[in-house]
Amino acid sequence: MGHVWAKLLLVGLTMLSACGAPMQRVDPDQDDALGGTGVDSADVRATADKIARSIVAMPTIFARGTPYVVVQDPQNQTRFPINDSMIVDRLVTLLVQNSAGRVQFVDRANWELVQKERQLKRSGAVSVPTDGSGQPNLAAAPLGTDYFLTSTLKSLSKDNGELNSDYIVVTFKLTDAETGALVWQDDHEWKKVGEKGVIYR
Repeated sequence: MGHVWAKLLLVGLTMLSACGAPMQRVDPDQDDALGGTGVDSADVRATADKIARSIVAMPTIFARGTPYVVVQDPQNQTRFPINDSMIVDRLVTLLVQNSAGRVQFVDRANWELVQKERQLKRSGAVSVPTDGSGQPNLAAAPLGTDYFLTSTLKSLSKDNGELNSDYIVVTFKLTDAETGALVWQDDHEWKKVGEKGVIYR
């Protein structure tokens, strides 16, 4: 019986020790000590930064003035069950903050909310914003889009029983919403080799 209690005490002390492990802040632009060969914060940030710079450097998409863009949900074709929308969310944030209004985004995710609010205004149930002259402004139509921004994550993975190797490519495309023409495409890629056992959530 004493042997059993000794084991229980050891387990309890181990759990207490684990709970007391200090929290560490780490640089999101650097790989952390946990390892793994999938998508990390550094990959999200590097991808978004490169693609944002590529978009604003492409004169074709500004030929008709300020482009309005609808962002489509990304397609994750890798083996990692990651929150792939983090990359496009980061990309849109960078463009909104740093493009000085040169790129505008149409928020189709809140389309139903916009439609409901428009109906409430026109029915008189809520107040109506006024324009510069103080007149009610109900003439605006919902924004259409010039381009659809799509993205895909693909991977080439290998496993020898001890190590994993993952080559990941994130590809972005801008498609003309009127003609269907592909007007711009760019990607970001990386390859990692590491020990097995890291779980992505």
